[in-house]
Amino acid sequence: MTTIHLYLASTMHQATPITATTPAAWVVILRYADHQKALNDAGYGHTETQLTLSALIEALTTLKRHDLPVHVHTTTEIVATIISEQRYLTWRQNDWQLPDDEQDNLTQWQQLVPLIEAYPDLQVTYHPVDDPTMTTATTTLTAVMTKL
Repeated sequence: MTTIHLYLASTMHQATPITATTPAAWVVILRYADHQKALNDAGYGHTETQLTLSALIEALTTLKRHDLPVHVHTTTEIVATIISEQRYLTWRQNDWQLPDDEQDNLTQWQQLVPLIEAYPDLQVTYHPVDDPTMTTATTTLTAVMTKL
């Protein structure tokens, strides 16, 4: 059975305080068999986590088949960890009580969880930005950022 691969890259602002004028973007490269499609969006004032969640919501919404395995590759470690460890299950059980550092993303997590659950064979892997696996996504992200 062929796996759908989603390669997500988003702007990282670790050393920069984010303001309403801070440029930000995300890119998803969808690959299935010999088909490839790119999705992206850009704007201002978004955190890396917000961007990655937006990208994942858009990508999973775009997919038409729920019967195939989906492998998400992301450069955002916290999102990969939360999904892999299924922390969102506890959040939902506790009436969406998220840690303070994730409160800004509550609406996105609430949107994403049903999408994740629609794919019974979903796997998430974190990759550093310089990992060759992520080259197409990070190169595309750079191109999107130059248009801001």
